[in-house]
Amino acid sequence: MPEVRVRFAPSPTGFLHIGSARTALFNWLFARHEGGKFFLRIEDTDKERSKKEFLDEILDSLTWLGLHWDEKLVFQSQRTEYYRTKANELVKKGLAYAEGEAIRFRMPKTGKVFFDDLLHGRIEFDLDQHTSLAEDLVIFKSDGSPTYNFAVVCDDADMKMTHIIRGDDHISNTPKQVPLYEALGFKQPIFCHIPLILGEDRSRMSKRHGATSIREYRDAGFLPEALINYLSLLGWSPGNNQEIIDRKELIEKFNLKRVLKTGAVFNKEKLEWLNGQYIRKLSVPALTDLLIPVLEKRGWWDAKGDRVWLERVVALCQERTFCLGQFPELTEFLFVDEIKYNDEALQEFLKDGRLKDAFAKYSDALGALGTFDTKTVEERSRAFMKEIGMSGKEFIHPCRVALTGRSVSPGFFDTVSLIGKKRAVQRLRHTADVLLKK
Repeated sequence: MPEVRVRFAPSPTGFLHIGSARTALFNWLFARHEGGKFFLRIEDTDKERSKKEFLDEILDSLTWLGLHWDEKLVFQSQRTEYYRTKANELVKKGLAYAEGEAIRFRMPKTGKVFFDDLLHGRIEFDLDQHTSLAEDLVIFKSDGSPTYNFAVVCDDADMKMTHIIRGDDHISNTPKQVPLYEALGFKQPIFCHIPLILGEDRSRMSKRHGATSIREYRDAGFLPEALINYLSLLGWSPGNNQEIIDRKELIEKFNLKRVLKTGAVFNKEKLEWLNGQYIRKLSVPALTDLLIPVLEKRGWWDAKGDRVWLERVVALCQERTFCLGQFPELTEFLFVDEIKYNDEALQEFLKDGRLKDAFAKYSDALGALGTFDTKTVEERSRAFMKEIGMSGKEFIHPCRVALTGRSVSPGFFDTVSLIGKKRAVQRLRHTADVLLKK
């Protein structure tokens, strides 16, 4: 059994998107499962559209996802002489001809072009019905660069690819490539065309469905492990309705025969849920390390910050965080001096006429505390509510609005402790003196 050799061949004319990343993942998983090799080939023959910034982003995204390639990168732009040599061989055999500065390959005119697909079985194209396939194929353009279908065949054969795993939008290219394999005397690889990723309306995925770049998901605070887990389930299943599967188990279980023939539907809510599961698995120190750069971007954190306090905040909000980018929104009231008040929360919870006096007295009670840990805050707060004759429901909900600006927050006493004595006192007095000035 020959060594399995597969490749991912992006074009550096744009960023790495979800669909392309899933194709890279399936190739990588298959290589790792079979103990083979995964190659990365950069298809950069389009000189005008190929940009270094796109190449750098593709390589960075693949590395971030942990999809490391074997051996050196292969650049098509550095292989033009090889393609020219192969084109000239076809010309000498009479299988291709020059047309001005271009070179055309003589495609078969009748009969059928077919290939066996690992997923779809035998796929045939009748040239009498698909007349466009019988048109002679340009393999070298007049500008001196090879065409896609010709360069791909030459590269896959030269790199000894055993399997070609790519999106089924390439099925239409394969009947153009099969005659080239035969004419060049190359061994045909095993093809496996995987279904495309669809939007929730089952149309081809686009930006409106979330087909943004991997970099954007990374910037939003998705974890690479969660994204790999989710992408693996788009068109493949480990069985038993398993939804959470780590990289090691993925490699052990991945089998191309379990790839679905129909398109997989991308669901961002499901991805967020799955990302949340991976966030829950992290230790508080590890999650804090990931969140510090997010806070630094907002100017909310620097090396002088109290790490112990921050880890308390992280521990309190871990269960409610589904991606790292949500954390600032959840915790803004803990990091800024002046908070924004939700109008609906103000109208709903600050109706009780007793609150103005209660908040003024509560600010004094908190201000008098020597220590401000959760236990001390809770004991004094419960005693205070008894003193003023208000129930927890009557007092805590309005007080949460006064201290955070919103009607929902983590546990109330933890929240008060983390806000800190100075800010808590200031916000209570501001609510009593300004918001409840009537």
